[in-house]
Amino acid sequence: MATTTTDVLSCPAIRVQQPLGSFFAFSLRADVLNKITYSLPAEVRERLEQEASENKGGYSIFGSQRAEKKTRLQEIASYIQTTDATFPNAIILAANYSQDGLYIEDDKLQWTAQNKGNGFWNIEIPSRNIPCASIIDGQHRLHAFEHLPPDAPERAMELLCVVFLELPTPYHAYVFATINFNQKKVDRSLAYELFGFDVDERPAQLWSPETLAVYLTRLLNTEDGSPMYRSIFPAADSEAIFSNNSDGAGLVRISMATVVDGILRVLSKNPQEDRNTVRRPGNKEIGRKSLKPIKGLPLREFYINGNDKAIYDILCNYFSAVAAKIWTPAGANSYLKKTVGIQAAFDILRDILSTRATTAANYSRPALESLLAPCAGLDPAGDKYQASGIGRSEIRKELKQAIGL
Repeated sequence: MATTTTDVLSCPAIRVQQPLGSFFAFSLRADVLNKITYSLPAEVRERLEQEASENKGGYSIFGSQRAEKKTRLQEIASYIQTTDATFPNAIILAANYSQDGLYIEDDKLQWTAQNKGNGFWNIEIPSRNIPCASIIDGQHRLHAFEHLPPDAPERAMELLCVVFLELPTPYHAYVFATINFNQKKVDRSLAYELFGFDVDERPAQLWSPETLAVYLTRLLNTEDGSPMYRSIFPAADSEAIFSNNSDGAGLVRISMATVVDGILRVLSKNPQEDRNTVRRPGNKEIGRKSLKPIKGLPLREFYINGNDKAIYDILCNYFSAVAAKIWTPAGANSYLKKTVGIQAAFDILRDILSTRATTAANYSRPALESLLAPCAGLDPAGDKYQASGIGRSEIRKELKQAIGL
């Protein structure tokens, strides 16, 4: 059962390790859970319903979903108040992503997992009132509690929960689809529509920024010559996975969430709204070209114009320079080569892009190595920085000072 310290929740948990990544199982009261979670699928469904009615075609699967959903919520609420009510299936959550699809950088709002030893963990939730976790599956069960009378004691019922930490938003669809394809009829393209995970399902001109970010992350992890080759893992607690993967070829250890989010931040300021715009029926012929450029995000124009290769080349050249001038000279345990360091490197890339013209000459590997050369001596002993938001800020500050930004 969760314990509280002021506004903080601490929930005893167990960790389960599977190929996609690790997740944590714990329990929490329904009334509290409703305050700290949000449901993206429901919001997107409502949007799709509206578009379908306006265009009189497409997405007909949702023609009566809203009315049915209300009935279902009422039915579940009625069941909750019976003497034999039980919900042994878990509410599945993905924490640390905001409703606009971006990773929550403020460590004061992030859910974390603390190892207590002997196979036991604690899930630490900083706030009882700020929604920082998306409901991947189980929204009807959870939201049905909101349909009970305000003073109903059942609102405090404990519910089994499973949470993924740092699972990128596009991968929520994979979990959602895996669960529902085996239990009830769900349209596969719908699952991909909801979360933008359709790299193999949709023409490239209709890819959202999220889809492209996932695609480029895959390339960076699998292409020979990539500075991140075999360095990216789809797990939040990647340290455990890396320790069991001695054949890894990369200089760094990076979670997929770190890379996807880093790429997203040089393409978009609101990935969810961009996805919605690209997917509107009226934009199905132009896709990405329906989006507008944003000052300070020059790679967005490459994305809008479909020049994905240019984006990939810039990422490869930049991180090859980072590998040569920052990662290689740093000590073995330096945080320059861990999550906060990679995040700071993406921050610097965004700063460089906003001040340096995006020409082939400026973003060649030699030019970028020359630019980053002053960073080589930042942490030779590998003990200078810390793993936190403060550590990221310190690294970013010193990288900027070194290269004169």
